[in-house]
Amino acid sequence: MERTEKKFTPLQLGKTTGKAVLRLLYPPRCILCDTILVKGEEGCCRACAKKLPKVEGPTCFQCGKPVGSWETEYCDDCLRTRHWFDQGAAAVIYTGAMRRSVYRMKADNRRDYLDFYAVLMAEVLQKHLHIWQPELLIPVPMHWKKRQKRGYNQSELLAKKLSRLTGIPVEQKLICCVRPHTEQKQLGRKARMENLKGSFALRKPAGGLQRVVLVDDVYTTGSTADALARLLGE
Repeated sequence: MERTEKKFTPLQLGKTTGKAVLRLLYPPRCILCDTILVKGEEGCCRACAKKLPKVEGPTCFQCGKPVGSWETEYCDDCLRTRHWFDQGAAAVIYTGAMRRSVYRMKADNRRDYLDFYAVLMAEVLQKHLHIWQPELLIPVPMHWKKRQKRGYNQSELLAKKLSRLTGIPVEQKLICCVRPHTEQKQLGRKARMENLKGSFALRKPAGGLQRVVLVDDVYTTGSTADALARLLGE
């Protein structure tokens, strides 16, 4: 039998070698406990994978947050609030180890976590594609000053990774952040909406867009999603 050898072009070889070097210099770490992953572990170490706080069971029909029972259609927030977006979905619950993971991603430049975040989000998005049928993925924009300070917009990186995983085009230039706003962590919904007033603008007309998915790393009250959905719908 004739022996066949796998051949690499210089470009392919360069990419392969580059990835191997990067893996040695910056070995992948668990998104929850930040320990170095061993062979066979992806995103989470085996111990943390068992307690990954995935959103499972009954969820709010509008925002996608977990609710107490299958008979509960909407969460308390959505019962009290008129949202401008149609539906939302979430991959994991933003609490405990997951909250600390997102904090490290932002504060400590752990953008390597975003690969696995995107995988988790893609799993959830796939369940809704037949209903939503989105034309575009649109990341939540970040003001240029904040982006310059952090070095990247995590929502934009997530959207690009989601696009590669799902095949849905990403459009990061349709909406821009024109006014910096203060951190929203400690604000209630009313104060958040006031804080976001005048923060976003369309760079160009939305055209005939009917269905888009807004991509963000964290959902709390939905004020950011509402501000962008309202802008797109005007």
